[in-house]
Formats: sequence, C-alpha cells, structure tokens
Amino acid sequence: MSSTTRFSVYGRMTALPGRREELIALLHEGFRAGGDDGGLLTYTINTVPEDPDTVWLTQLWTDRESHDTTTRSAAVAAVTRRLPPLLAAPPEGSYGHAVHVHGPTAA
Repeated sequence: MSSTTRFSVYGRMTALPGRREELIALLHEGFRAGGDDGGLLTYTINTVPEDPDTVWLTQLWTDRESHDTTTRSAAVAAVTRRLPPLLAAPPEGSYGHAVHVHGPTAA
C-alpha cells in the first residue's frame, strides 16, 4: 500500500492551566483503548516548553474506515467523554492523507 493512501489526523488540544499532564495521560489511555488491531500505525503526543498547556497530536492510520471504527468503539468513546473537563477550548485539527511516510509504518 502506498503511503499516499494512509489516513492522517493532526491537531491541537489546549488543557486547562496545570492540567496538561492529565490530558496527556488520558490521550495515551485512549490510544491504548483502541487496541493493536484497529489500523492505527503510529501516533505522537507532542509538547513545547513555550506553551505549557498545549498538546499537539499526530496519528497515522491504514485508512479512514479503520480510524472511524476504532474511534467510535465503546472503549475509545468512554475515554473520549472524559476529555472535555480537561480542555480550555475545543480541540482543533484536521484529517488528511500522508504523502510521505518514512520508517517501519511505511511498509
């Protein structure tokens, strides 16, 4: 499968002041709740020192259908419902298609 057919998700979440680490832990829990067979190839949770409340996310999926199925699962939805109390603003982001992938997920 060409990397151009990989489905990507990228975005930003802003935690309430002092709650970024809780947000990161919950996001990681959500990714684990999706299991290993849901089509999620890789994800990153990123922070920058200059912005102590913001979390940047990237995800690479085999395809959109896998993403939708996994994120709508009961286990992931249960974690997702716990996010809003940690957020200072609604999440921002977009969907796309990876045009270049390097590393083990590129196979």
